[in-house]
Amino acid sequence: MAVVTPKRGRPRNDRLDQQIMDVAWELLGSKPLADLTINEIAFKAGTTRPAIYRRWSSVEEIVIDAFLRAVQTNVPAPGNAEPPEQLHEYIRLLCKFINSRVGRVIAEILGRAQSDDALMTKFHEGFLLPRRDHGREIVRAGQNSGQFRKDLDTDLIIDLYAGPIYFRAFARYAAMDEAFAQVLADQVLQMVTTKHSGDMR
Repeated sequence: MAVVTPKRGRPRNDRLDQQIMDVAWELLGSKPLADLTINEIAFKAGTTRPAIYRRWSSVEEIVIDAFLRAVQTNVPAPGNAEPPEQLHEYIRLLCKFINSRVGRVIAEILGRAQSDDALMTKFHEGFLLPRRDHGREIVRAGQNSGQFRKDLDTDLIIDLYAGPIYFRAFARYAAMDEAFAQVLADQVLQMVTTKHSGDMR
């Protein structure tokens, strides 16, 4: 008969994990990542520093998990409309999404991730790659249906809208309002749609 070795240490408390991430995300609404501390998160979450350090090794790790958890239910995804309509709406929704608190948090995470490969990998895998996969899904559907140009690389089409959105969000040199989103979506569609597909919106 096999002997079952009992697990050492206390079991993880999923509710406390969620509470800590909720507190970190709430605090980021009123202060930058650089000002966030483990002590403050522990106090607000009603727990202790050791309890947090058993789960995460740094504030940045808490924040990236809180960020990824927050965006899971808020990131726009392709719908069931025709690809040109989907792409137009997706660009507008992505602008609105990045223009919120999320954009500032992304900029701060990326700033810290320049010297933290693990943090950068987690950001890529948890946020950036899924967003590009959403865009790639729409673009490929449009190319397969003959509505989008097949001579353009899929990733290049994604960069046509993602580049202006992220650069404007991080550099903050101009507004990223609804008017900008509308013009960007219109111009990207103008560049990628085939002549015979017409205005599908």
